[in-house]
Amino acid sequence: MRVLVTGACGFIAKNLIVRLNEEKKYTILEFNREDPIESLSDLVSQSDVIVHLAGENRPKDISSFKKVNADLTKTICDEIKAISRKILFILASST
Repeated sequence: MRVLVTGACGFIAKNLIVRLNEEKKYTILEFNREDPIESLSDLVSQSDVIVHLAGENRPKDISSFKKVNADLTKTICDEIKAISRKILFILASST
């Protein structure tokens, strides 16, 4: 099973990745803020499960909050919708 973890450099995501790797039955795909948004489409298409942990809690610029939280989530949902198979989507949010 291929699991895409967004926010892969964050505390929760890093620990989730460690735990999933212990099971040895998952292939982990990672997406973080340094990755180009263009790579997301390919990652989503490869995924069986997406654990969306990316988020901005204390942005320096308020526009970052919308870009990272709402816009990224919408982009992921749009990519899932474009795929002709079901992908489990798990969203964690602090709001």
